[in-house]
Amino acid sequence: MPANRLIRAASFALLAAALAAPAVLASTTVEVERASGINLDTLAFGVTAACGFTVELHSVGKEVTTRRYDDGVLVSETSHLVYDGYLLNPANGKTVTSKVAGADTTIYLADGTLDVRSTGTTHRNVPGAGLVSGFIGRDRVVLAPTGELDEDGFPIYDAVDESSSGQFLGNAGVCEFLD
Repeated sequence: MPANRLIRAASFALLAAALAAPAVLASTTVEVERASGINLDTLAFGVTAACGFTVELHSVGKEVTTRRYDDGVLVSETSHLVYDGYLLNPANGKTVTSKVAGADTTIYLADGTLDVRSTGTTHRNVPGAGLVSGFIGRDRVVLAPTGELDEDGFPIYDAVDESSSGQFLGNAGVCEFLD
């Protein structure tokens, strides 16, 4: 009988130590920020460059951003977003619908390196023509600090690894429908 109690006591002690160990090693804090009704009214730079005339983007969206801290140090940040709107040629009023959904994650490494990953989809449809511009896939870039600062005091980074996969239709497909 005493041997069973000793084994049981040792098992509980090991279980308690295993459960307490992660709490002793690092204190993780998670912050979640939600925003909706975000108005995005801006020049659509890529489409403007592709078309050769001014194209604006007017969109409304929502985002959920999750930040993770270990012992008060930001270790990762992920934003999930959905935007719905349209591209506009302000010269003639023609529009093309634009929808974007995806996630952007930045992992902050202890040496100052940033691992930035984006996944998602952008699709621009025209009735009768279907998908005329879009993207579906992922991009990743690893940025290493150079040790230098810009004129505003922010670190300057070098891209040390880049990759992407997916399908990018480009922006030129919307031009004929906006002209």
